[in-house]
Amino acid sequence: MTAYHVIRPGESDQFRRCRRAWDLGARERRNYEPAEPVRVIDFDEAVRDALDIYYFPGMWEWKREIVRPLAVRAFDKSMRRQRAEYAEHRALSAEQERDWAERHRLGTRLLERYFGWAERLDRFTPVQVAAQFDIVIPDPDDPDAGLVAPDGRTIQYRVRIDMVVMDEHDLCWLAEHRVVSGPQWSDLDQLILDEQSLTRSWAWQLGFLGRIEGTIHNELRVAVPPPDGAPADQPNPDEPEPDGEPEITAVPAPSGIITQHRGAYFRRTQIPRGQMELERRGVAVAYETLDMVDPLVRLYPNPSTAHCAECVYRAPCVAMTQGLDEQPILDTAYRKRVREDFELGRLGSVWGFVPETHRVADHRPPGKQ
Repeated sequence: MTAYHVIRPGESDQFRRCRRAWDLGARERRNYEPAEPVRVIDFDEAVRDALDIYYFPGMWEWKREIVRPLAVRAFDKSMRRQRAEYAEHRALSAEQERDWAERHRLGTRLLERYFGWAERLDRFTPVQVAAQFDIVIPDPDDPDAGLVAPDGRTIQYRVRIDMVVMDEHDLCWLAEHRVVSGPQWSDLDQLILDEQSLTRSWAWQLGFLGRIEGTIHNELRVAVPPPDGAPADQPNPDEPEPDGEPEITAVPAPSGIITQHRGAYFRRTQIPRGQMELERRGVAVAYETLDMVDPLVRLYPNPSTAHCAECVYRAPCVAMTQGLDEQPILDTAYRKRVREDFELGRLGSVWGFVPETHRVADHRPPGKQ
């Protein structure tokens, strides 16, 4: 048993979607993961790896002509690493090889277009990228005390953020990178209600004792064929981003003016956030966490087409639903997690870090060596 009971945002999401899947996969529960990779690549991860390099604080003063190829190289390295990890378990089919090559081409073109588009809008200074840290969740009934699990362990919340930036007015904003693969952009209300960005903003304020002015949703759109009968409004992946300034809109909101810059492939939405909004999100996290650590927590599946189609725990879940013993399936097709999700020695770095797989330099503040 570890010294702390650690909750991760992804586990909280799973707890809400399906408690059975959460019980099978959460590290503090049964802690199973598939023994083999379920897909060749995570395209979103590869794009984020590239953006971590592009916005790395230690290189922000470098000329962008120097940084751009380093970021594209990080994307290439991430794609090749993921493919190699998959190939350790099974050979790629011809179709998988073609899909990998096409995604590699699309990702490279997407990033090259993005760098030119973003350079006109990036009027900020990155403070952190890909930063991971733990916070103690305050008790809603006693804010000066932290939540404690029934076994006496302090409850910590483990967070990873894409980026925190400081604008020209020395105000900090939390930025989220999103890869959009569908035919339509998300509605503005979906961005306003986005729990992930609210949770990360609340956690960053708590961990670093600084104020987050709001959230920036940085979306990169991958060109995909439109569904049959749908308007063909998707951009051509082989055409450059149209020249000219992005379309700009401004929408009044309770906490300030929401601004949005939109092009054919990219959209950036800046949403001011009120402190009450972030504090209420923290209270919601605390109450949900108390449910998750309750020894009498009720476990049940929540089957639906949306939840089950891509769930990696579908096979043992079907066995359990049919009244069969799921353990033989878990013993053969799953394993206890073997990879740590946290890089020790870099907690609370105010300069951020680049993951080990593509680190360019080691930038740590004095006293963190």
